[in-house]
Amino acid sequence: MDISEFTILFIFLIASALFIFLLMYLEDFLNPRTKESGMGNVAVESAERPLAGPRLVGFQYYLYAIVFVVIEALTVFLFLWGMSIKQLGITVFIGVSIGLIYLLLLVRYILDRSNEVID
Repeated sequence: MDISEFTILFIFLIASALFIFLLMYLEDFLNPRTKESGMGNVAVESAERPLAGPRLVGFQYYLYAIVFVVIEALTVFLFLWGMSIKQLGITVFIGVSIGLIYLLLLVRYILDRSNEVID
């Protein structure tokens, strides 16, 4: 019996979807239906009533997180590029230099923006 690669892919996609649905609905079966603590639908923190109301988290820190991830990824690629610079040639050197200039401009923008007051 010859099974094509597309058949194996289709079986994998169906099995993945079933696994995801199983995980989504498994929580309903494992979670008790009634709350025995007497708190009802109140949000709890470590099984205690919260002292303050819900707080909104500011989104101004996502920019820093994204820049951190980009810089971490670039350090890996820069290390690999530095190890094989002789084989890659001058065109790759120019491209990497332009990328580093963009990175320095991004860091400069982040540093300038960190001085602003965000309400």
